[in-house]
Amino acid sequence: MNTKTKVDCPVCGYQGIEGNICPNCDTDVSLIRSLAELPQRPKSWTTGIAILMLMIGITIGVGGSFFALQTAIYTATVPKPTVTTTPNLSPQVITPVIPKPASPLATYTVKSGDTLSSIAGKFCSKPTDWQLIVAANAELQKRENKLDIDQELKIPSSCQRKTP
Repeated sequence: MNTKTKVDCPVCGYQGIEGNICPNCDTDVSLIRSLAELPQRPKSWTTGIAILMLMIGITIGVGGSFFALQTAIYTATVPKPTVTTTPNLSPQVITPVIPKPASPLATYTVKSGDTLSSIAGKFCSKPTDWQLIVAANAELQKRENKLDIDQELKIPSSCQRKTP
């Protein structure tokens, strides 16, 4: 650029300086002039273009999923049922299944000084089976180290290998 931009002096406020030195206060304004003469950066993405690209992407995604579902519907095959006849018509005997009664859970009343490990040591095969007692008592979740005196604990059947 051969034309010099007119700048204002930042020190004294003199306006329309065409040279590199302010005639009023002898301040060097060459840096301000070079910054003012820099070319403007073009905007790379405007908000409108970004929204348009977003809408195109969403449209392509929705369309692609729609076509994928349509393809899956058309390619699904349903086997035709085959009818078979049996010449032997004997009645089937249905035996009712009687469910076994659930074994009742044993209960234990917490005493002063009891811990889950000591209770598991009394009822289970080893004291580290206290997790079985916690699994049977939902109220013990997240508070395994705090037992209330006179609290009723259910002892699961998987833990009743040992009698107290």
